[in-house]
Parts: sequence; structure tokens; C-alpha cells
Amino acid sequence: MKNLILLLFTSLFLISCATAPSALIPQSFTSNSDDGMIVGTIAFENKKPIFNQYFFHYLGENDKSISSGKMITIRPKQMVAMKFKPDFFDENKAVYYFSITEVQGKYRFATLRLHENGGYIQSHGQVPINIDFKIEKGKVKYLGEIYFNYRDGILKLNDKKERDIPKFKEKYPNLNITE
Repeated sequence: MKNLILLLFTSLFLISCATAPSALIPQSFTSNSDDGMIVGTIAFENKKPIFNQYFFHYLGENDKSISSGKMITIRPKQMVAMKFKPDFFDENKAVYYFSITEVQGKYRFATLRLHENGGYIQSHGQVPINIDFKIEKGKVKYLGEIYFNYRDGILKLNDKKERDIPKFKEKYPNLNITE
């Protein structure tokens, strides 16, 4: 019985940990790579999160549906009460770094999938996105800030390179980011 309780608490602890996409950003990128990379930020109003998970799905030009598994996942901290645990705060925004490494080509963010887990009651939702981006072989390019405010119905791409590129260079000094 003790082992079962310990296993249950360990599982809950691991599941409730915040997930930031910055944990997946490589410290360096070689210009002779066959792949390319984009970097950017995702920002939320710094209020109590409404959803337990945010999935930003993107598609390549030959992908037909979001089931291809290409996505950026953000899970707020959920131990006692949900709250954002971002890479940094910018006034009223919780901001997360992200990167996407893919083969050269045209891509687009197509869907933001939302998941709310209230114990016995779970709900899912989708918000359409239409943000195009291009990945170039051997380059790391800056996309911008994807800003999401659920309460006000805002989802848009902002140019925040003056804020973001110096922060990226500080945290990832071996990434040569072009604009």
C-alpha cells in the first residue's frame, strides 16, 4: 500500500511539472546543416492560466492535418494552483522561448489546441491560426512573438526583435540568429 501511494504522488508530481519549450532549444546550430531553424517567443497575459495545456500545431506545405505531430507544447505549473512559469516576464505578459528545426520549406502555424483538466470534467478547444513561416537551410531566423489572450480573443504575431534577439543571444550565445 505504501508503494502504491508513493507511486501515485510521484506520478502526480511529474505530471504537474511545468513544461517550457525552451528546454528543447539547442545551444548551437551549424550553418552547414541540411536543416534550418526558426526561433521566437509565445506570450500570454500574466494572469492565472485558464488551460492546463497549450498545443501550437504547425504544418509543412505537404502536411494535411495536425495529426503529423508537429507542435510546441506549454504546460503551466500545476502543483497547488495553476500559474505560468515562463522564461521571462515582460510587463503583463508571461513569455516563453521556442524553436523549430525542420528541413527547408514553407510552414504555417495552423491550430492552437487547448486542454482543460478539472478532474472529473475535461474540455478541449481549438483556435485557428494562420501564421506562415519559412525555414531556410543552414539558417536560424527570428519569427516574432505569438501573443495569445484568450479572454479578449486575441491571437497575433508581433515583431519583438528588439526585446527577443538580445535575450536569445544572452541565453543561447552560439545561435547566430538572422532577422
